[in-house]
Amino acid sequence: MAKRRESVRIHTGRLLLTPANPLLAIDPAALQTDLETIGFIGEPLPGLDSAFVVGTHFLSLLTFAGCSVNLTLEPTPAGGPFTHVRLLGPLPRPSLFQGRNTRPPRCPTCRALHQGWTHILQRQESQDLACPACGSRRSSWDWEWRDKAGYGRSFISVEEVFPGEAEPTPSLLAALTALTASPWRRLFIQD
Repeated sequence: MAKRRESVRIHTGRLLLTPANPLLAIDPAALQTDLETIGFIGEPLPGLDSAFVVGTHFLSLLTFAGCSVNLTLEPTPAGGPFTHVRLLGPLPRPSLFQGRNTRPPRCPTCRALHQGWTHILQRQESQDLACPACGSRRSSWDWEWRDKAGYGRSFISVEEVFPGEAEPTPSLLAALTALTASPWRRLFIQD
């Protein structure tokens, strides 16, 4: 008897924007207002907490590059995936966002890769990592995650974009920096 294959929808990926300082928590109401003002987000999506359709200037605040960029910018009647924005946080403490595209981080001191990082961070309460090569101990958010993972307390998540396909423009980053008086960075996560 043949097994029936169940259809599992794989999430395309997401672009996460977060303050460069992982300890910084952003007032979600102020962030929402600023993102509405610059046209990055539009109306709230019914039934989803802190989720919004893309705004009128969304496509001028992100640069899309790739050989076959295909975005659906509005909910579909069939309920399929579409590009939208979610505001996450502030979280009680810096949290690691990672995905199946996450690679071992590099030590900030000697640049060695830490192959066992997942097991260590799962079984200890501390967020510190000791480098297996040089022995230096630093907070795991100080390690180099190469934009495929990272820490933060507040995030802007652009959902259903392939990792690396969307880049924030300098004007979007400048608007976010003006809001927080802190630079922002981007992460590309694929679940």
